[in-house]
Amino acid sequence: MMYARWHYSRAGALGSAVFALAACSSPDAPTPVPWHQLEAPGPSPRWAHAAVFDPKRRDVVLFGGFGAGNEIWLFSFKSRTWIRVDAPNGPTPRASPNAVADPTRDRIVVFGGVAAAGVTNEMWAFDLATHAWSTLPTGPAPRWDAGIATDGARAWIYGGFAPGLVGLDDLWEFDLASNRWTELPEPSPKPIARTNMGLAEWNGSLYMTGGHDARGDTPGTWRYDLTQHAWQQLSPSDTPRAGAHSATDVDRRCGDLILAGGDHDDGVGVATTDYLLLTSTPRFVYAAGSGPFAPRRHATLVMDQATRELLLFGGIEGSATVYGDTWLSRLGNCP
Repeated sequence: MMYARWHYSRAGALGSAVFALAACSSPDAPTPVPWHQLEAPGPSPRWAHAAVFDPKRRDVVLFGGFGAGNEIWLFSFKSRTWIRVDAPNGPTPRASPNAVADPTRDRIVVFGGVAAAGVTNEMWAFDLATHAWSTLPTGPAPRWDAGIATDGARAWIYGGFAPGLVGLDDLWEFDLASNRWTELPEPSPKPIARTNMGLAEWNGSLYMTGGHDARGDTPGTWRYDLTQHAWQQLSPSDTPRAGAHSATDVDRRCGDLILAGGDHDDGVGVATTDYLLLTSTPRFVYAAGSGPFAPRRHATLVMDQATRELLLFGGIEGSATVYGDTWLSRLGNCP
């Protein structure tokens, strides 16, 4: 299966792209979002890495991925530069981990992924002030390519692949203050097992869209009420233009989940940007245009919520084109 082969190999050839969004023609679409490439040196080309935003320093914190070691990279939105941090006694290199920022404790928390020894459920914390790693109690069953969301006090993990490309459909909550996991109930109806989806927390609910299991795309959009502990399938107008593997982040001023790039069935990549509006009647809004840039999947998208600036890094297209490019953009009006 192409998906499994790509994930257990290190791709080598580099590609380049010009990533720009054209002006939007629909009155419901957001204002134009032009991208420009940062020419400063940065991380090695990689894909299936994790990246989160450090609001205290206005840094992107990047870790892992195929093509990477166990270093941390920090990108400053203020200075427009990348800095490499080689911290001892940290996790081994791994791809497809999940990570969230924990601003209250000035750290990031990293869970799971594929390491040389296999799929893991290790938990690690990286102190953003001292640049020191520490271990946390292990999490749920080992997995990779799971979905993750956070509200700054808690994190939620859904699904992912267990060893052997077995799709999972469990939902876990991680309390950042106590470092404790709790499996949340999921009475029927509920989504089928999936991986590589978009996942966001907004106003006491989780929103999940797209993704796939080992057989291919798993379409559909769902909302999980964190108080009632119940899933509800949604029927938003339109659908995301990528089935899975999009780079995602939440625009908390506007209340939407941004999805950049991605593909369908691990073979048909896209270079689009979509917005899932997290309202009582969710809908998708498209940023018009899709280039000219090479489609990519397994990139990361990080937003500076204060300035509404976006950073897109890395990703892969096909089985051999791995990107190490950095792209910046600033959002305009809300969709």
